[in-house]
Order: sequence, then structure tokens, then C-alpha cells
Amino acid sequence: MKLFEILNLSDIGEKISYKYWIMLAAGASLLLGLMVFLYLGDNSDKTASPAGTEMVQVIVATQDIAPRTTIQSGMLKTKSLPRDLVPEGAITKLEEVVGKPAYIQIMKDDIITGKKILSDPKMAGFIGMIPPDCRAVTISINDVTGVAGLARPGDYVDIMVVSGDQNSQRVTSNILLQNIMLLAINKSTVKETAASGQAQNGDTSKDSPSNSAHNNTALTTATLAVTPKDAMKLVTGAHSGTLYLVLRPYKPRNTFISAAEYSKINAKANQPPAPANTSQPAYSAPAAPPQAAPPATAAPARTYGGIEIIRGTTVTREGN
Repeated sequence: MKLFEILNLSDIGEKISYKYWIMLAAGASLLLGLMVFLYLGDNSDKTASPAGTEMVQVIVATQDIAPRTTIQSGMLKTKSLPRDLVPEGAITKLEEVVGKPAYIQIMKDDIITGKKILSDPKMAGFIGMIPPDCRAVTISINDVTGVAGLARPGDYVDIMVVSGDQNSQRVTSNILLQNIMLLAINKSTVKETAASGQAQNGDTSKDSPSNSAHNNTALTTATLAVTPKDAMKLVTGAHSGTLYLVLRPYKPRNTFISAAEYSKINAKANQPPAPANTSQPAYSAPAAPPQAAPPATAAPARTYGGIEIIRGTTVTREGN
């Protein structure tokens, strides 16, 4: 019986072609590989979390993140690691990372820690102080147009433009922009101003060398945070007239005022120029040349006797 069955199996094997043997072997190897993969996956989970080991969910980068890049949720993933392998300061929640700028270069598969991101966007430098919907624009100022240096970074100002000069027939001023944040004066930024304010609240005197240097520095530029549309208005106004910073109070009664314009006509500019003096000078006779004195007549010889008669310059004697 066994021999018969063996003979039947050999007949069946002969009937199966080589092609079918290859397909059968490939299917068997695929099935075996799948079983090995599942087995190793189960064992890896068991070895990664042995009994008594506490696992911690951490945030890991899924791609390289450059410094100052705003981190998005697609750049991150969560991963379970033993607590012994988790570095100090590791972040465990996505919401603590999403939307924050990277402080340093973050490589793929790096664990995100608090030292690798900036919790406050202002810590990213000057660009961190610019509001998200604004741009930074710089204008020229001096001690008069810059409120004598009393406007400091962090204050809010209105921008007034004055068109025309003393030689123009009309001088016009109007408020170009309102409630604009002042980011910097010259090269002093909001961050530096806040630091100096904290120093003044301490033991540092108001007459410190740093404050004296600031007061003695001539104002040259002011950097403002404006929307892209207002940036075009500001640059155009700088070319058409003189820009003035108008410092706003701490709590203004009116946040915005209606557009106002003031014009003044220069009376001197409207007066026609004085006509040139074309009249001929009055005639005056030429001065008479000086007359020469008559030549002196020689006196006659002096004689004695008679009467001496003097007529002008002539001397005669009568009655010798």
C-alpha cells in the first residue's frame, strides 16, 4: 500500500512542470518570511519593554529642521522609549512643539527637547519681534521729526507727512498711518530697550554711561512694523515729503482718528517779484573845472613921497 502511494506521488510529481515548482517554492518562501517578520516584531516589543521598565512617549523629528523654522505637526511623530533612554527636557506633547521655531538644527529621528526650540518667538532675534502680519520698514528721522528721541522701541506712533516747503505756494500735512509699532531707533531694538529698563529699575543710575551714550547719539533711522500695503504708503510718503513721528499716549482716548489734512498757503510765495528799477537817473550838470588863480603881479619898485593908493592887487603912488 505504501509503495503504491509512493508510486502515485511520483507520477503526480512528474506531471507537475518545472514552472509550477518555482511558483510553489516562491509562495512557500513568502509565507515563511511573513511568519518570521511577525515573530520578530512580537519579540522586539517584548524586549523593548521588559517587565518593570517604564516606557515614555517622546516627540521625534521625522525630517531635518533648519534653525528658525516654524515646526509643523507633519515634521514630528511620537515614539515610545524606556525612561532610561529619554534625555533630560524631552518634550512629550505635540502641542508644546507645533508652531514654535527651531533654535538649532534638528536632525531626523532626533528627540525634541526644550533646548532645541524657542518657547517665545521673540527669542529668535529681531525677526521674532515682527508681528506675523507685518513687515519691518526703516525711515530717516532727526531730533525734530523723531520726537527728540523720546519715542523708544516698543512704543506706538502715528506717521505724519508734510509736503511742500517755504518756497512752495502750499504746504500740506496729513496723518499717513496710525497706531504703528516702533521696532527700533537707530540700532536699539525693543529687546535692548526692555533690558535697559530692567537695569534702571535696579541699582543702575539713570545717568549711567549707556543712557548718556544713547542720549548723545544723533537720531538717524526709525524701524516700524507695518503691513505690506502700509509699507508702500510709507515709502511713497518719504519720497513726497518729510515724515514725522507723532508719539501716542499710553492709553489714547481715540485709537484712530478720521483722516485729517491741513494746508497753508504761503503769502510770500504768491506775491509777484518786485519789478526791476529801469528809470533813468536825473541829469546833473558836470562840475565846473576849478579856475586857476590869477598870476600874482609883481609889486612896483617902492618909492618915497606922495600918496600910496592900493586898488586890489595894484599899488600906485601919486604926488611924488
